Amino acid sequence: MFSDIFKQLIQNKGVTVYQISKDTGISESLMSHWKSGRQLPKYDSLNILADYFNVSGDFLLGRTDEMPKEVEKQESQVVKEPTKSRIIPLYMTGASAGTGNWLSDDIPVEWMTIPKTSLTEQADFMLKVKGDSMQPKFFDNDVLLIKKSPSILEGEIGIFILNGDSYVKQMGKGELISLNPVYEPIKLAGYDDIRCAGKVIGTVDFE
Repeated sequence: MFSDIFKQLIQNKGVTVYQISKDTGISESLMSHWKSGRQLPKYDSLNILADYFNVSGDFLLGRTDEMPKEVEKQESQVVKEPTKSRIIPLYMTGASAGTGNWLSDDIPVEWMTIPKTSLTEQADFMLKVKGDSMQPKFFDNDVLLIKKSPSILEGEIGIFILNGDSYVKQMGKGELISLNPVYEPIKLAGYDDIRCAGKVIGTVDFE
């Protein structure tokens, strides 16, 4: 479990909770809860810890027992930097690229470890595409990187909650647009309950 992994990492690094708090900005009281198993860290704290202890998100989550090496020397004596990663939530109910799919803050999430890049660092969560209305840019089951935003510009692609259903669409003038010409734009009326959940900034491949 996380508390055991956390305590082992502290011991291996030879630091105190006070020192970790100074280095990371995480409060000592919060880390005390983690060590006792009374509380689990949120994903932003998990990412900070992964960087601090130079381990993968999978190791912190107990998905692998292999402790990564801090550096690996090749035959050429070139030092290889460890691959950086971050942990980000993947909502299990995807956004529809078609007729709509329910999405709310209460749906379950799965914490996923993905490579840390300039693009993935901007993402707040991930969603799977359901349907083919955003082809050829996005395909069914593509995993989208989403940056939270209450609004996006015309022509940008976002996640929209329209009358309780979620869509991945391009923002148009008073309509939500599909990139696949087979699908008609969704016209927006004054009585519609619509909000923007975020901007699509890219995709991530887990294979």
